[in-house]
Amino acid sequence: MTEQMREKSRDERGFVLITVLIIVAILTTLVVDMMYYTQVDGEIARNTGDVIKARYLAKSGVNFVAGTMLAQNLEEFSELAMFRGKDEDGGEGMWSIVVPGYPIGDGSVAIEIVDERSKINLNALVSRRTNRVDEQVRTQITELLRFLEVDGDNADDFISSLINWLDRPLFGVENDQDPGGAREGYYRGLDTPYTIKNGTLDSVEEIRMVRGMDDEFYNKIKDFVTVYPPGKKVSFSTAPKVVIMAVLKSAMVSAVQRRQSAETNELRDDVADTIAGRIMEERQNESVVTRRRVIEIVREVDATLNINSGLAGVVHSTGASDVFGVRAVGVLGQDNPTVKVVRAVVRRSRPGQSPAVRVISWKEN
Repeated sequence: MTEQMREKSRDERGFVLITVLIIVAILTTLVVDMMYYTQVDGEIARNTGDVIKARYLAKSGVNFVAGTMLAQNLEEFSELAMFRGKDEDGGEGMWSIVVPGYPIGDGSVAIEIVDERSKINLNALVSRRTNRVDEQVRTQITELLRFLEVDGDNADDFISSLINWLDRPLFGVENDQDPGGAREGYYRGLDTPYTIKNGTLDSVEEIRMVRGMDDEFYNKIKDFVTVYPPGKKVSFSTAPKVVIMAVLKSAMVSAVQRRQSAETNELRDDVADTIAGRIMEERQNESVVTRRRVIEIVREVDATLNINSGLAGVVHSTGASDVFGVRAVGVLGQDNPTVKVVRAVVRRSRPGQSPAVRVISWKEN
């Protein structure tokens, strides 16, 4: 073999070796990538499975509350219900049921239940039937904000703007009827414009969009107001003290005619405080406080108060609620737990209807 042929043979073998090394490197990379992505896919599948399990744990908490509501009034669970004591945020007497971390399988579910009828309904400020302001509800909101020490100018601006947010452009009925409140032009002129609602609030969080509201204001009132269910009647079995006092003050006002003088049909703060205190004492022994019992307590405190007809319009008659907010937290695992939270509002059917509980609001995160 000539020297030229031997050199050519060495070149070919070198080329083949380089080609083989390149192929091996490519195959090695592919194998490593496949192993990595197989591992990642497995981890994603496991994480997805954990999220699903945690979600169903949270859902089970809501289902437990719904099933319990069918069998018994939740107010009667005295061994679980709690009334907050003296509280700087005005939450004295706020009712709730808390079930911490109940174990289920390899996870747990925690539940918090709050009576929506223990709060003041913002949607009731403007009647859905007449599109007019309900002066009893205006008084409820005004007095609540005063008791919670919300700045007076902010409170007035918010209430006026909320009226215009809720009322509707119906034929023959004035829209944006409060001249002191924000109207469509205000919201369209913002840096990030949006339109006025002209309808009911879908959630308490929506009031952040109404003029006069800021973070401090919102955090002060969010636990004392609701948008469920329709109507303005509050359950005194579960309402915190500031709500009871605000509702008592509103019972002195006609629903259709605003009080013209502070001296007319006035319920003094000290008397409202005494009545509310007596009602809260009653709740230590009786899980349900009916409207009739509320009227008796009012008479015992001050027999001269002409308040009975007003109480009929603003106090829940039976004292046993049918609408509850539920926060259920599903937790799976301990070292690096997977957590899912469900916030729901559930409502029991009215007496005389087929027993049922339906979900009227559902949010997950």
